[in-house]
Amino acid sequence: MNKTMFKGLLATAIIVALTGCNDSSDSNDDVSTFNLRIAHINDTHSSFDPTSLDFTAQVNAEDMSIKTDVGGYPRVATALKNARAMAADANKPFLALHGGDAFQGSLYFNVLKGAGNATLMREMGLDAMTIGNHEFDLGDGPFIEFANKINFPILAANLDASADSQMSGVTNIKPYIIKEYGDVKVGIFGLVLEDMESISSPGEDLAFKGEVVTAQATVDALKEMGVDKVVMVSHIGLERDIRIAESVNGVDVIVGGHSHTLLGDFTNIGRGEGSSIASYAEMITNPNGTSKTCIVQAGEVAQAVGQADVTFENGDVTVCQGNNTLLIDNNFTHKYDGETSEPLTEADQTAAEAFVGEQNNIAITEEDALLRSIIDIDYKPLIEEFQGKVIGQVFDANDPVNTGMLDHVRQPGVKRNGASLPGTGSEAGAHVAASMVWKLNQHGYGVHMAITNNGGVRNDIKNDDTGNLTAGYVIGSLLYFSNELAIVELKGSDVTQLLEDTINYSLTTSSGSFPTFANVQFTFNGKAVPGEQIEDLQVCPNGVAAGSCTDIDPEMAYKISTNAYIAGGKDGYDIFDTKKLSPVIKSGFIDNESMIEYVEALTLSGQKLEEIPTGLTFIAPTSFEAKLDNPVFKPEDNQ
Repeated sequence: MNKTMFKGLLATAIIVALTGCNDSSDSNDDVSTFNLRIAHINDTHSSFDPTSLDFTAQVNAEDMSIKTDVGGYPRVATALKNARAMAADANKPFLALHGGDAFQGSLYFNVLKGAGNATLMREMGLDAMTIGNHEFDLGDGPFIEFANKINFPILAANLDASADSQMSGVTNIKPYIIKEYGDVKVGIFGLVLEDMESISSPGEDLAFKGEVVTAQATVDALKEMGVDKVVMVSHIGLERDIRIAESVNGVDVIVGGHSHTLLGDFTNIGRGEGSSIASYAEMITNPNGTSKTCIVQAGEVAQAVGQADVTFENGDVTVCQGNNTLLIDNNFTHKYDGETSEPLTEADQTAAEAFVGEQNNIAITEEDALLRSIIDIDYKPLIEEFQGKVIGQVFDANDPVNTGMLDHVRQPGVKRNGASLPGTGSEAGAHVAASMVWKLNQHGYGVHMAITNNGGVRNDIKNDDTGNLTAGYVIGSLLYFSNELAIVELKGSDVTQLLEDTINYSLTTSSGSFPTFANVQFTFNGKAVPGEQIEDLQVCPNGVAAGSCTDIDPEMAYKISTNAYIAGGKDGYDIFDTKKLSPVIKSGFIDNESMIEYVEALTLSGQKLEEIPTGLTFIAPTSFEAKLDNPVFKPEDNQ
């Protein structure tokens, strides 16, 4: 099916996908029964443009791995508008809610701050949103400007702004709102992180009250006003949402955010279960033992819209059902190996589109024309200008003649782009890892080290022909996957095992899985017996070059910065998934943007990007020696 042919079916397709398990014939004639439809998004992180999605489709009775564009603000706008229209046609009360973290996540935010979000989100028809931690990353100013420009309220019941002269004057920030549908009142309140100050930069005069205490007090206050149907829109994460449901009586629905959890079963498209601790529209019994709370959350980066149909009987939720729907384009390509893809044949394209049309959690969705035109005409030129921005200079003092380049290798001793670095590994990777630690600790995450995969670093770090390093090079050549920074917590003994496992996995299976790291140093002795190949592992809080390193404590919990892809246990990093001490934290920060800011900070302090110790001493196993460069390529750069 070509692009022109399928556009006419889009409105129907997206409505069917978003309402596949709902009955639009419900009515509210019985005064004891009330039916409410809620569409929701969260953690959209300035994802104005689509990202990419890999999924599995049944094509001619066989599984086919397909890559396509997914989400973006214009598709989200289409989905929300269609959902609202469908609810109106069914005479069903409707809410569209945002679970926080519109800020950060793309170059659009880097350039526009919150202004672009305000303009685009005004067109989505939202009824309310809550405050994410990233809304305060630039302090109060950009967030206040955003709040004053949007056409829907921001809800935060546990935010006390009374002592802040600027924030207290923003009338669009409220603890709750009450929506009336005939004689029925629905209260919607917001809940934000009680520990906001520890991971963001809110004003010093702002106070954040306890989540559980505030939730119960707000419900009680709404009940006194005659409101017996209560929706909480939160940005505290799935586990804390469950804690609210188990600790507070009277919250009927929680529309969540912060943990980036795409709730639901996506095994039909080869993407597994969204969460091991909750399904979509999970019903949690309240402490009174009778009433229940329905919990929903819709993933991340504007890829999906969730929709729940909620039935109230005599004020309590009796039924809550629905699903998240991934919003995709039909520009399908077939992934025939790990990195490359090719267009589908016409027959396969038709079969794949037919398969998608039969699913209720993925839908071909047209972009909203107005939002797309605003992005392309008003914003993209600014992004292109930013990409040409000079951010610093590279100077490799350890080269006999400075070439303005820090070399990159996936595996020590195997040439890639001009060096083999047999003993130390990637010069470029060391800075990428250091930028991860720097960025996260700028925002109070308290990470001890970074461990990420060299395959995510795509090139050397080098100056252009004018002797400068540009933002465009970092985005387009160095870190073009735009991976999100994540935090995994492991015991020291598991850090040791992770390093040994991933190095051996790289040497035998996948070259790109070889780790690059910051704030640790050790020797990998490939000639030692398995289980003892990591020698003299030390943690260096201020970087290897600063010294002050101490032996890793096998029992201590360490916070490790990595990218979101391998945080899920991919590419040989199984221990990140199987041995993590707490849920993975997805920061909302993107690796290439963090690298740009890291280089800019060095430049501002009068420094160039120079070679730093990688922390690695590599002794190749005998079985790998035949693969090493012999003679060593560029030996003068391998001291």
